Amino acid sequence: MTTPAESRTPAVTSQAPEASKRQKNRAAYAAFTANIERLCRTDPGAHAALRAGLRRDLNHPRARPMHRLLATRVPEECDDATAQAYYTVASLIAAQPRHAFSPSQEEDEHDTDEPEAAQAQNLQESDEVDKEDAPSVPAPYGSSFGSTLGQAVIAQGASLRMSAAENRINLLTRQSTRGIHLHLPAAVNQVRAAGAPIDWGQLLADLVDWPYRSGRISRRWLQDFYRITAAYQD
Repeated sequence: MTTPAESRTPAVTSQAPEASKRQKNRAAYAAFTANIERLCRTDPGAHAALRAGLRRDLNHPRARPMHRLLATRVPEECDDATAQAYYTVASLIAAQPRHAFSPSQEEDEHDTDEPEAAQAQNLQESDEVDKEDAPSVPAPYGSSFGSTLGQAVIAQGASLRMSAAENRINLLTRQSTRGIHLHLPAAVNQVRAAGAPIDWGQLLADLVDWPYRSGRISRRWLQDFYRITAAYQD
């Protein structure tokens, strides 16, 4: 006869591989979005091409210039829904004003003064330290878009009203896969105007999973939004 504690053990064990995979995917998504931000910062032509693909599906004529830039950056042989998630996030990042991609003065000085070999060595050492210090339990999800929308409401001096944000989050969480891609640009503009930071890597992760887990993702967005705005009065 098994005890209650023993009966729960398999469930905990089965969750570990999924959490580890999610953590690995998040790192890849974050690397992709950082690469797109760097591309937009350094290449005005690429910035314009990616921005032109906003609200366009993969086969739209205005999305064609994006293929040259993203073909080697999205997972090889991924399905159309996954590719669309990458294209949408890339275009959302590119839709930001140019000054959003300007590196700080400290970053410029650091990049200029430090040789590339030294930078590579530092990155390797930093990676080794991170691996040693990394917790055995994978980190939770990143900041969801619901959390970002909530931060936009409570931000000091923000003009986004609670009622408008609530309407927006309810609209987003009712969308189909195609619908979420069409409605996100307006929502991103709202939170950007309020100065709320967007976790692009987590947004990409959620869009990749939306066709299969939209209910779970929607619930997390709503819960995060209401947790942050719980003490806010419109």
